[in-house]
Amino acid sequence: RHSSSRSIILLSIMKIHANFNLFAATKFDSSQYIASPSYGVNRFLLDRVGEEKARATTIVEYKPNSKFPQHTHIGGEEFLVLKGTFKDQFGAFAAGTYVRNPIDSVHEPWVDDDGCTIFVKLLQMADTGEGITPLHVDLEQAKKTATQHDGTSSTLIAKLYSNAATGECVEMCWLEPNQAFPPQLDDDDVANSGKGGEELFIVQGSLTCQAESYGEWGWLRFPPGSQPVEPRATLQAGPQGAQVYRKTGHLTPKALSMEKIQIDFETEALKQS
Repeated sequence: RHSSSRSIILLSIMKIHANFNLFAATKFDSSQYIASPSYGVNRFLLDRVGEEKARATTIVEYKPNSKFPQHTHIGGEEFLVLKGTFKDQFGAFAAGTYVRNPIDSVHEPWVDDDGCTIFVKLLQMADTGEGITPLHVDLEQAKKTATQHDGTSSTLIAKLYSNAATGECVEMCWLEPNQAFPPQLDDDDVANSGKGGEELFIVQGSLTCQAESYGEWGWLRFPPGSQPVEPRATLQAGPQGAQVYRKTGHLTPKALSMEKIQIDFETEALKQS
């Protein structure tokens, strides 16, 4: 749905890794969880612009038998189930599931005795006519059809989602121990060359970047521009290998300008198309 009118929500701006033109990285530390307004739901912040309504990338921990109120995804929601089972009216999604809840979709999630932890991205989708039907991908099934990076590399890559209008591409990558992590192949497409920015989340194992090790649930974001460059050129899997979520093409000026929810840094307002 497109409209020339805009609704504006004033907010106090919290900024965490809010400059998308800079390299950013964070190691997961469970002692740094922050309680959310919903009882039993805690958050580890990776990047964020905004307070409770925010363009955000977060690790969210649901304690056993906790829930989150029904809500509408005004700017979309994308997440990976890391531990436990995530439940809503669409089903039960165990660890190893990738989910996209499109713009204007509605759900009321909860967890049972096993609790649940997810890696989630909010208010980062463009309204390109994809409807409101969620996308659910079983990563073990996706791995069975994954392809080698260049036909010979031992890096396995499964494409989970792509959007030709914005240039966004989401993949799951599996790397052997100590293997260099190659950027996406350059096929004259901004997203697939890594020039549109690259964001990595370590589902299992570890990555090393500039001699710094990032373990399970570590997060790295490389700005848009010509790649491979430092520090991206130094990236490789750790001694146990790695399973890595990768998103590319989403940090170009074009892609950011197409996001349904826009944040005005000067007026500190969310603008909804």
